[in-house]
Amino acid sequence: KQWYQRRVRGRPMWFRVEASENSDDDWNRWNNFLTLLPSNQSKVGLVLELSEVVPSEEDMKRWYSEVLLAISISTKLFVTNKSGYPVLRREFQQLISSSFKNKVQIVIHGTDLHGMGMDSYQKYIYHLYESKEPLSVYEEFSRGYEEFLQIPLQPLKDNLDNSTYEIFEKDPIKYKQYEEAVYQILLDRGSPIPGGEPDRQVIMVVGAGRGPLVRSSLNASRRSKIPVKVYAVEKNESALIILRNLVKDPFFSEVTIVDSDMRDWEPPEKADILVSELLGSFSDNELSPECLDGAQRLLKDDGLSVPCEYTSYLAPLSSRKLFNNVSSQSGDASGEDPFHMGYVVRLQAVHVLDEVKPCFKYHHPNRDKKIDNSRHITLDFTAGAETVLHGFAGYFDARLYRDVYISTHPDTHSKDMFSWFPMFFPLKLPVRVQRGDRIAVDFWRVVDQTKVWYEWALSEPAPQAIHNSRGVSYWIGLFS
Repeated sequence: KQWYQRRVRGRPMWFRVEASENSDDDWNRWNNFLTLLPSNQSKVGLVLELSEVVPSEEDMKRWYSEVLLAISISTKLFVTNKSGYPVLRREFQQLISSSFKNKVQIVIHGTDLHGMGMDSYQKYIYHLYESKEPLSVYEEFSRGYEEFLQIPLQPLKDNLDNSTYEIFEKDPIKYKQYEEAVYQILLDRGSPIPGGEPDRQVIMVVGAGRGPLVRSSLNASRRSKIPVKVYAVEKNESALIILRNLVKDPFFSEVTIVDSDMRDWEPPEKADILVSELLGSFSDNELSPECLDGAQRLLKDDGLSVPCEYTSYLAPLSSRKLFNNVSSQSGDASGEDPFHMGYVVRLQAVHVLDEVKPCFKYHHPNRDKKIDNSRHITLDFTAGAETVLHGFAGYFDARLYRDVYISTHPDTHSKDMFSWFPMFFPLKLPVRVQRGDRIAVDFWRVVDQTKVWYEWALSEPAPQAIHNSRGVSYWIGLFS
């Protein structure tokens, strides 16, 4: 401790851990070392030195969830190929390739054992880097956002700017799925009986933004050959400017722009289809339930909503880098605490400790006599590794119509869709867990007259105080 205080004093330091046959012992040595440090853990990075034993994929997930800066490889681990050059065994090649996506440096140590010079080892690693799989659309879009904490949008309280709209509109998947959902509904509702004419369908796009869902709806109409009348309902003046220019195009001749909050507008006719993209990274965190419940009076009695249902999901995770990033945030005099907030994050340097489980579910239109969007659930998980629990990852999926979905759930993620990153709900006090430990957490969605907020509390393996009690640090406003 004294050496650390005397020598480090806020300077970055790299510490080496040798990987052995017992990965739990290796990790425990590293974790115990960090536990002894009095402060500035964010300045301490890990160098993992490989041995003849190749760490498993699950072990590497745990190491990546630490502040892993480099992987060290001895020249003794290289074998000679047919041309006499040093190469790595396939298992090591796969490990090194995965490290590139996690932005981990490669360090080679030892002496030249193959007679080709030390630069031959470096050239081989560079060859692996050049041969790696190309990034997916999602990975390419999210480069630079890994573990970067973002405060969730509040589109009811704050108007989105054009740059935010532009990013969302580039998504190659979301609007195709919306178009397919509207297309299928039009075929089901508007297809004519033999010898008859197709029924004209009224579509209301609520929260139309700059018009991508309007375009998707019109594309669905052209494909299905079912005529439509489209109302584009939007309250953001900057988006309305774009919409008004858009409808000058003959393609949008069946579109009427409505400058209003969807909850206040009195329509001249009822809708067959209510289309919206009000979902947040945790499904309901941008107030989709409240908005659509207020807008469902616009629907005919047999009208349909797109989406028709959605579910949020949670999973426990370990990520020292995320914990350090939250720790580096500063609260304010009002009592705001960065550990009592939910964040939108591109999760990469994380170790998810158990399967993802459903949290809150909603359906639209909601015909319940008394609509209540407050929620509470207790979720039980089992720790899949000996590690430190730092918080919970949040995901969602949404059924647009029949079997047409969009999803950020890790097992069903919509390929190449990047409109949403997951959520992260941190724990102020990280908890050491053993493999097989029960992890129990309570989550609440609380609603009052002016705002909505989440509260969460760990009860197993060690009880903690409720995070964000009464919405003291993080809430979503119901009004602009």
